[in-house]
Amino acid sequence: MINNTLKIALRHLWRNRLFTTLNVFGLCISISACWIIYRIIGYEFSYDAQLPNKEHIYKVISSFVSEDKTSKMGGVAAPLYQGIQEEITGLEHVVPVFFQGINRAETQRNGEKFTLEDPQHVAATNNQYFQMLPYNWLVGDKVTALTDPKSVVLTERRAKEYFPNAKPEDMLHQTITYYGRDTVQRTVTGIVSDFNKPSEFIAEEMIALPGKVYESYMWTNTNGGDRLYLQFKKDANAIAKLKQINELDKRHWKAFADERGSELKKTKSYELLPIQEVHFATDVSDYGISKTSKPVMFGLVGIGVFLLILACINYINTSVAQMPQRGKEIGVRKTLGSSKWHLMNQFLVETLLTTFIASILAFAFGKIGFSILKELIPTGVTFSGEPHVFPLFVCIIIILITCLAGLYPSWLITRVKTVEVFKNSFTVIRSGSRFSLQQALIIFQFAIAMVFIICTIIVGAQLRHTLKADMGFNKEAIVLIDIPWKYLGDARYSNKQFTLFSELRKQPGIKSVALGIPPLSSGYSSSPFQTAVDGKDLNMIKMFKKNIDTAYLRLYQMQLVAGRNILPSDTISEFVINEAAVKAFGFPSPKEALGKMINQLGNTKHAIVGVVKDFHTQDFYTSIEPLVMMSDKSSLSTLNIKLDTENTDQWQATLKAIEHQWRNFYPPEGFRYTFYDETIEAMYKQERQIAKLINLAMAITLFISCLGLFGLVTLTAFQRTKEIGIRKVLGATAMGIVTMLSKDFIKLVVIALIVASPVAWWAMNKWLENFVYKINIEWWMFVVAAASAIIIALLTVSWQATRAALVNPVDSLRNE
Repeated sequence: MINNTLKIALRHLWRNRLFTTLNVFGLCISISACWIIYRIIGYEFSYDAQLPNKEHIYKVISSFVSEDKTSKMGGVAAPLYQGIQEEITGLEHVVPVFFQGINRAETQRNGEKFTLEDPQHVAATNNQYFQMLPYNWLVGDKVTALTDPKSVVLTERRAKEYFPNAKPEDMLHQTITYYGRDTVQRTVTGIVSDFNKPSEFIAEEMIALPGKVYESYMWTNTNGGDRLYLQFKKDANAIAKLKQINELDKRHWKAFADERGSELKKTKSYELLPIQEVHFATDVSDYGISKTSKPVMFGLVGIGVFLLILACINYINTSVAQMPQRGKEIGVRKTLGSSKWHLMNQFLVETLLTTFIASILAFAFGKIGFSILKELIPTGVTFSGEPHVFPLFVCIIIILITCLAGLYPSWLITRVKTVEVFKNSFTVIRSGSRFSLQQALIIFQFAIAMVFIICTIIVGAQLRHTLKADMGFNKEAIVLIDIPWKYLGDARYSNKQFTLFSELRKQPGIKSVALGIPPLSSGYSSSPFQTAVDGKDLNMIKMFKKNIDTAYLRLYQMQLVAGRNILPSDTISEFVINEAAVKAFGFPSPKEALGKMINQLGNTKHAIVGVVKDFHTQDFYTSIEPLVMMSDKSSLSTLNIKLDTENTDQWQATLKAIEHQWRNFYPPEGFRYTFYDETIEAMYKQERQIAKLINLAMAITLFISCLGLFGLVTLTAFQRTKEIGIRKVLGATAMGIVTMLSKDFIKLVVIALIVASPVAWWAMNKWLENFVYKINIEWWMFVVAAASAIIIALLTVSWQATRAALVNPVDSLRNE
């Protein structure tokens, strides 16, 4: 019985090779896309899923409120962890993780010296770090490893960099010398295995955090590299504890204000972020931490679901449309005693076989797609995963598709009346509920495709606006070269950046050179600043800081709206602020701000000498924040070089000359440069990925929809072969036949546009809400989408309709 069912199913699939191919191809693309999406989603939601008490672990983040704007940072005030340890109960662990800036690290073993330049992910922490995180200890004791203030614990990967070919037990008690702001030595007290799962905790060298007494003003500072994690006891109320933390912070702010004899307006508060939400907190600035958008992940899930549904709709439509051809087969089988269940099983087996073939091909297609889409896929994602996962995924998909795509057509088979079959009056494509269902399915398919077309147009327009909009400065033809911090603190290279600066200004092909942090950059620092009126401190606001030289404003063509540029100075002596800072301080106008004294908390007051027109310091998601610019020679570490735009063909020669100068001044350091406009484009990598993802989804949905449309038109033309022949005998033209066959399908595409437009408008409005500076959704975007979809559908339909219209009526009416 089973063999007979399989034979009949295989014969039917082979006899209808065209439609079998269309269905297999559509399902194959959908299944492979779903597998890749599943791997991405699984990876992104696995961040810190391995932590044993993850539901009780939180990251403390800082929230700043300025007027009606809120910005968030993953760092905290350094003394906060001490205050929490001393004053707040109900906590299992209080874990500070303070990332350190290290120029280089050196080790010695058996008389050989190993040097690691600019080691990343070095963090100061305490023993509770290892009690909270499930590290596997190769050597050492997690309870006492960081008890000694001169100890360090290494991950296995970092340990191999310092001590190649050494066993973990031989690495214990070795000494590492760190060169940074200070030179310190640390003794290795433990080696732990690497975290092989995605995690917020990226430290690879954990040095003991020394106990220290912080000055009171440190409570008002926030450093993005100083992070704090709390693990609450199971019966603790996180909301109540957060309230206590903010009250603790408020008391210390007030104590500092009392010391200064002034009132401080507190603009910062703390929030608790569940550890598994940190990866998705794109509104929190966390330098060096990988993040992704949860709505984008849900969007990916939606794309996968829709692709499966589209492929199932194709299968349903082609299966239902083939029923008139199978009418006699069904009628004969029913006459010979086949039950409804047997007929349903026959069709479900055909669906199962089609899906099984598609699943096998999906593995190969998926591998090809995975390699093509590598840049859109997170680095840690692998194609296959655990050995048992893909087979299990395929089994679930086969069962799901067989049920979704096979049940309705198989049920429809059982509704066939034998009398109608033998009278040649049986048809499925007719007026009534069944035809309406086919119409609805085609409308649904093209509505989804239309949504993606509209979204593609709008996302592309916003991305172009972001990259082409006036940012308040000129970014073209500017080359950036970073001078590593290790040279700024090295007496052998003291002030060499200024000598190099002078030499580059003489270089042909260079219009100008400036020192300072670029206007818009991913890295930044901020501090509370105050203004003084009549000797009284007031109006404290958080301000971004940029160290610049006197050539900076001219190079970037920034406009001074009041006052003058800063003067050359070895140390900070005066400030230039932006228009946003003028408003934040409450000055009536830029001119009124000139001469006013402001200071960073705990530092000397200096005068505002200029006000620059607002320019973007962060991406377009964020409004322009108050900014202060100053000149501090010790912090000028980025060369901004403006190339001659009239001789672009000489740029390579100019860059070679710059490299030659660089090697004269910094021979140990490799020459690395970036074009600033490319750096800005890289900041919008996620938006570009979203745009590419939507483009891909649009292409796949259109392709699958057109496969279904092509199949239906082919079947419709086949079923109306005699009608077309009669019409041609009676004088109908080929164009008339094509129009007749095409118009009903094109009407459905137009209805799909009407359905899709409000959905796309709502979705894109929601997405654009993330941007402070954004485009307006225009009517022409919908017109372009409509024209594109109609043209594609028309080409799909008319090609097959034209073939049907050109058939000789003698052939189509031969048997009549």
